[in-house]
Amino acid sequence: MKKTLALILAVLFVLSLTGCKKKTAGSTGSGEFIYGLATEIDNFDPFVATTADAKSIYFNIYEGLTRVSPDGTFVPAVASEVTVSDDAKVYTFKLRDNVYFHNGNPVTMDDVLYSVQHAIDSALTGYGNIASYEATDSKTLVITLTNGSTDFIANASSAIVPKDSDNNGEHALAPVGTGPYAFSEYAVQDHVTLVKNDKYWGEPASLDKITIRFIASSSELLVNYQAGAINGFTANAGITEQVDKNASVINVGNSNAVQMLALNNSAAPFDNVKVRQAVSYAIDSDEIIDMVNYGYGVKIGSAMIPGLSAFFDDSLSSVYDVNLEKAKALLKEAGYPDGFSFTVKVPSVYQVHVDTAQVIVNQLAKVGITMKIQEVDWPTWLEKVYTNRDYEATIISVDGSIASPTAFLARYVSTAHNNFVNFNSADFDAVYAKAVAAVDQAERVQLFKEAQKVISDEAASVYIQDISNILVYTSAFTGFKDYPLYAVDFAAIARAAK
Repeated sequence: MKKTLALILAVLFVLSLTGCKKKTAGSTGSGEFIYGLATEIDNFDPFVATTADAKSIYFNIYEGLTRVSPDGTFVPAVASEVTVSDDAKVYTFKLRDNVYFHNGNPVTMDDVLYSVQHAIDSALTGYGNIASYEATDSKTLVITLTNGSTDFIANASSAIVPKDSDNNGEHALAPVGTGPYAFSEYAVQDHVTLVKNDKYWGEPASLDKITIRFIASSSELLVNYQAGAINGFTANAGITEQVDKNASVINVGNSNAVQMLALNNSAAPFDNVKVRQAVSYAIDSDEIIDMVNYGYGVKIGSAMIPGLSAFFDDSLSSVYDVNLEKAKALLKEAGYPDGFSFTVKVPSVYQVHVDTAQVIVNQLAKVGITMKIQEVDWPTWLEKVYTNRDYEATIISVDGSIASPTAFLARYVSTAHNNFVNFNSADFDAVYAKAVAAVDQAERVQLFKEAQKVISDEAASVYIQDISNILVYTSAFTGFKDYPLYAVDFAAIARAAK
């Protein structure tokens, strides 16, 4: 038997070249919102882009067969209907009528088949589980999985793009999707422009134009905002305290990203689990949340966000409550009775992580550990830390590409390409494999919680908080939607009534 997606989604999931121009479907006018962003986006390809900020922007450009809702459920998008077999192995998608790409062409089954294969070739999460896929007619796509997975509803939110449009990586700088906003212009180290998609199949965006300006630091964002050069920006808590509340709208949601002191499990002394546990006991997450984020954050204890509430194990948040004596005892057992020294590489573009590092320096000093801070620019961090894993420790927030527990836990599988902390646990690999294979929702929840506990027990890294996502804009604008993803929904923003 099959169940219509509209009936089951709610129970499945309750819970991110200067002047290079491309003609797009859209219009420009007086309804413009200028958004400040502290990191430059130079890759809009949804099949390869890794940064949370890139995902937060192309959330507005691309859509999949399904899409996530603010409450964490998944609803049809490019597909109008989805049915799922009882064993969660066979997914049948009916394509929606009158869906157009930003280049003006209608979405066809050929485009969808190309996109599915492109996702498989790009090793997107969940697509390695596809046993076969076929079009039974011009509007019906049937995907059969090797192992049943209710998670594929979320995986199906990966982008649908025109056939052959990304054979040479064109989407990196000239993305074409079906979302409420279309890509218009990218200027290196300056800005990217999106324009309203007038042929959008769903509820249209209110504003005609979105300009994302790349501004290098939090302090510069504030200066530009106060000067009226930008209409809004994502602010850290310290900057928010300096904003004129009478002339601003302060929207607070979850960033849906795990802030952590990431420890390279392959680098001494962090290859010793007792050392990792000692560091975890020495760090006071509550103090960091209060001092750095003025209380704007949710304490966590493992690699899962609170926004995925069904899967989040709140009990792990207190496992490593600060205990200096226990930290010292573990260091002694590990052979470091007098502590040790290490260097943390922190991306300088994220002031919140730099500030967090400064607090942690003092916390670790109490148990004899000396942490030296090395600030690096964002491209260097991506290359040295994330890609080459050439580091001892770093402080970063890790997001998920889809609103699913797999998006946060898959990276801890020992063979995962994005396992940049080099975590290697046979226990984790085994329970994670069981979790992704489970079809029963209650069983999935329990197994994913067990997987989180292994990460906590073995202290893969130090898990601090889900930092609140604070979107500030002038009182001339209104509208905000929060998702269980790191995303900025520009289509939700409108001019405030006068």
